[in-house]
Amino acid sequence: MEFVAIDFETANHHPSSACQLAAVVVQDSKIISQHSWLIRPPSGYFSPINISIHGIRPSDVLGSPTMAQVWPELLAVLGDGLRVLMAHNARFDMGVLLASLAAYDIACPDFQFNCTRALARAAWPGRNRYGLKPLGQSLGIHFKHHDALEDARCCAKIALAIQKQCATDGPLEQLEASLRIQRGYHRQGKLVSPRSTGQKTRDRLSVLATDRRGFPIQATSRRLGTICPDTIRGACVDQPLAGKNIVLLGPLRGLSIQQTAQLLTDLGAHVQSQVDPTTHLVVACGMSVSEAKQQIAQASNHTTVSSPNGDQTAGDAWLDKIRVLSVRQFCAMIPGGAAGFQT
Repeated sequence: MEFVAIDFETANHHPSSACQLAAVVVQDSKIISQHSWLIRPPSGYFSPINISIHGIRPSDVLGSPTMAQVWPELLAVLGDGLRVLMAHNARFDMGVLLASLAAYDIACPDFQFNCTRALARAAWPGRNRYGLKPLGQSLGIHFKHHDALEDARCCAKIALAIQKQCATDGPLEQLEASLRIQRGYHRQGKLVSPRSTGQKTRDRLSVLATDRRGFPIQATSRRLGTICPDTIRGACVDQPLAGKNIVLLGPLRGLSIQQTAQLLTDLGAHVQSQVDPTTHLVVACGMSVSEAKQQIAQASNHTTVSSPNGDQTAGDAWLDKIRVLSVRQFCAMIPGGAAGFQT
């Protein structure tokens, strides 16, 4: 049996805030290598709740690589054929993987994965609890919960215990077939969870209530309060918006347009007065994203602008490269997260 067990820890509620990743490689039903990385998340904000769970603080990741820098190393671990991934409660970890890559505009290749929680339910029906900790304890696996490497190793050992329980000694496909569990997969931007044969598939992105970039879907999110600039600045360990050209279509709630521009400048952004081919982000303050896109399109109609390399670009061909975000989506990118709002 061959797979790579992975586990993520996150800095806050946002799925792109990975702060630790571990990968444990299983080949021929034996653990052959183990890898672990501390990761500096895009936002410097660490939720007190998350810190209390895993103990990782902003100071622990100051010199650590970003997910963009860790990704090539993880790919090397996964191998040329991209080994099947395994995780416990895999929907969470695969969502973090995709959101963390999307935060750096990195395209994730197609892959397959399975979940030891789903496999355990099929192998040992009738248990009261299928969490990683109770399962590990029942199998005599001693580990420190919420350390990514310890959790990934426990996940791998649970999968091997399930294989022993089912008396299968062949490839992972044999175990999955005996338990009637169909693998999950990521394909062309769609993430589908593992399922029992005959069970209706679920798109993980809708379960997460986020869009493909990991931003919360506004319809399911609570109302935003006013922005607290000092909280956001205090949570910042670097400049997450460094090098980004941003156009504001109004002020953030509770701030003037000048205060909003100053806050973004402090976070490393360059605030532009109008949209042009160098613009990276447009923030739809005081209007919906669709209204903002319509307003930008109308302003660009029948115009000719110069691209950064000096070429003349007609019409709105360059608009497709600009990301238009709601205030909620934009604030999910900046330090402070939910702590940056005051209701």
